Amino acid sequence: MAKRKPAKPAQGPEREGQAALLGGLAFFLLSPFFPWNTGAVGETLSAFYRAAGLPGYLLPPSLALVALALYRQKPLKPLLRHLFFLYLLAFSLLPLAGPLAGDVGQGVRGFLEARAGALGLILSPLLASAVLDLWLGQRPFSLLLRGLRMGVEGVRRARHALKALLLRQRIRALARLYPEHTALHTLGKTLTPEELPGVEGALRAFLEERVAELRRQLEADQRPLEPNLLALENALKTPLPGEGPLREALEERRAALHLEAQALRARLQALKAIPQLRPSLKGLLLGQRLREARRARFAELAGLVEDLERRQEELARFFPFLTAPKELQAEALKALLTGNPPPRPSQAQTKPEPAPDPEPFDLDLVFPEPAPPPKEPPKPQGEARVAVAPSTALTLPTPGLLDPPEPKGSVRALEEEAERLKRAIAETLKQFGVQAEVVGHARGPSVTRYELLPAPGEKISRIQSLQNDLARALAVGAVRIEAPIPGKNTVGLEVPNPKRELVRFSEAVLSPSFQHAKALLPLVLGKSIEGEIWVRDLAKMPHLLIAGSTGSGKSVAINVLIASLLFKHLPTTLRLLLIDPKMVELTPYEGIPHLVRPVVTSPEEAAGVLQGAVAHMERRYRLMSQVGARNLEQYNAKMEKEGGETLPYLVIVVDELADLMMTAPKEVEAAILRLAQMSRATGMHLVLATQRPSVDILTSLIKVNIPARLAFAVASGFDSRTILDTQGAEKLIGQGDALFHQPGLTKPVRLQVPYLSEEEVARLAGFLRGQSFEDRFAEAYGADFEPPKAPEGTGPGEVDFSDPLLRKAAEIVVEEGYGSVSRLQRRLSIGHARAGKLMDALEAMGIVGPPKGSKPREVLITKEQLKDFFG
Repeated sequence: MAKRKPAKPAQGPEREGQAALLGGLAFFLLSPFFPWNTGAVGETLSAFYRAAGLPGYLLPPSLALVALALYRQKPLKPLLRHLFFLYLLAFSLLPLAGPLAGDVGQGVRGFLEARAGALGLILSPLLASAVLDLWLGQRPFSLLLRGLRMGVEGVRRARHALKALLLRQRIRALARLYPEHTALHTLGKTLTPEELPGVEGALRAFLEERVAELRRQLEADQRPLEPNLLALENALKTPLPGEGPLREALEERRAALHLEAQALRARLQALKAIPQLRPSLKGLLLGQRLREARRARFAELAGLVEDLERRQEELARFFPFLTAPKELQAEALKALLTGNPPPRPSQAQTKPEPAPDPEPFDLDLVFPEPAPPPKEPPKPQGEARVAVAPSTALTLPTPGLLDPPEPKGSVRALEEEAERLKRAIAETLKQFGVQAEVVGHARGPSVTRYELLPAPGEKISRIQSLQNDLARALAVGAVRIEAPIPGKNTVGLEVPNPKRELVRFSEAVLSPSFQHAKALLPLVLGKSIEGEIWVRDLAKMPHLLIAGSTGSGKSVAINVLIASLLFKHLPTTLRLLLIDPKMVELTPYEGIPHLVRPVVTSPEEAAGVLQGAVAHMERRYRLMSQVGARNLEQYNAKMEKEGGETLPYLVIVVDELADLMMTAPKEVEAAILRLAQMSRATGMHLVLATQRPSVDILTSLIKVNIPARLAFAVASGFDSRTILDTQGAEKLIGQGDALFHQPGLTKPVRLQVPYLSEEEVARLAGFLRGQSFEDRFAEAYGADFEPPKAPEGTGPGEVDFSDPLLRKAAEIVVEEGYGSVSRLQRRLSIGHARAGKLMDALEAMGIVGPPKGSKPREVLITKEQLKDFFG
């Protein structure tokens, strides 16, 4: 029996028939979607679709696809596989299909929510993900895991981008806050994920350093006012003895001053507390604002303390009258009630032994104040000491040594030029749509300031933005805008004069502000735009910082400041310590009697000299403590009363601080800081100058302790901020054009420093060199300013007879008839140590006698006998 053959697959006609059947069925199932009326059949099919939902809607296209595959003779297995997974995907998404879910989908959704709540709906996308993975031939949930990984990576990248953005913003803010740290400008340019932790660590360390530095600055800003206030409280706490109207009036004022001292001390305690600063940008900004506020409050408090001390001293002048006769008490009471000074103290000393004051009023103050008005220290003190000196009398220089003032120009021509520039300014402002009126002008030596009154609602910033356009319209190099002028409602436009007025030093010396100055150490700073000669007291500053580029007039200003002091003080009331590493600017003063030692020209030697000045300051404090004086003025007053030796003021001038800071930065900065912080009460003051206003030279600690600044023309606004903490010096025009600022001024003041020629300096120094006196100060304290030296050929107790200046020293003492170390020091331009060795050698040779305390040595030979010693 023959085998049965397997059935052959349907041939073309059969597949076409099947395709037609399935296509017709698909067309039939689409009838509910036809635009015409399909009757009951359409209603039935619509009900089916509503019940089945998404799988039902997929049925017609699925049949159409199968019919198409049959018609085109394509294999059905792949298509059926895809349709199978498509239906599985549709069924898995039914609970989330919304309007396409149908009754079946809604039922499944209700079942899941009833069993697991909203979490039950998670089952639908999980099942759909598994179906898709199976459809694509992957392991279940592969797509889900890949999506989760991509999501995590996206979140990580977004987090890194956000951190990098915030980090860049912090770096940019810090770069604006600390422009001297150039590394901040390049730190955050590229921030990869690998670099981000390192940059964050570096920034964190930088913030910690800056916060620590800011805290040190806050501590350095504190003024040592507590000892003053404690001394005031102790001095004022004891009631006054006696009775009567004068005692009652004085007691009322004493009690009020005591309460005020207690209140100021409580205010100081609250101000000294430094809050904890976080090492963050916000913490730094808060700290900077806190520092500015604390400095202002400390300055205000210091002023209140000084005022309280002044009132206490004024009150103390009435205490001797408590034991005086009733007539004098009545006179003193009348003066007290009317605010006048008391009668002369000598009138009150009617009894042989007046009762002591209830408490001593010699307060150990750190900040000295000017002497009482009846006392005129400079000239009378010098004359008093000259009277007992064994040598030529000292005299102050006269204006005849200086070149005469320059004649004034034509006022009419200057006014015509000013009116022309006024019209040009008004026209330029009009062209740029700025509503402002030129309401006045003031002509200074170098610049003319035009006052602009903006219209109501006009912003000052619009005028400030036109600086370059105004300079172009006026045909000048640069203009400076002061917005607003202090004390006025106008904006100042400072325009360089076409022809500058030469202000000579003689004009300043002859001015009433210098002639009648009550300052202890008057300094001529310059001539203002208003035409006023500015004279300020170095004792109140109490130190001065000068900076400016080459050719700006800085060196001339130093000569002017030194000459100002020389015109007011004799060597008995003022001594100078000059340090000039450039060996050019200050050497013309070599040999004048005011010098405490020859001009220091070696940077290596200067560090030791400054350290010696610190030791001398400490020595002055010990001397003041022994007599109960709180400052140099009180010490000298006590010494004059007791017939003792007084101490002169000492001004230390450093012409180029940069050279010293490069040679021995730590030693120089430490010495300058100690002098700046403590030397004021001892009558020692600093004048520092540099042509390199960089942060490595003018450190923050130096700037904090030297608040008075004189800035000349600099190259950039950054240099101006380094000097003055504000811009403006970059707009100066050189040749003595300067900005001066000190505590108490709202803004820097523009001044033209007077011109003092080299010939005038030479005449002044020559006049002073011709004077001589017995320098007891150098005899007693000159060794303090000698730098330590390593021992050379001779031991400590040996006499050096090989000094080439020995013969010259012998000739000097024989010629003058007495032996003086300070005289040899000045005549030979040598240091105190070498002059002392020469004097010891002359004593060993029998030329001079032994020392006699502060008196000069006796000369034992004649001029003719010198040949026996030197041939």
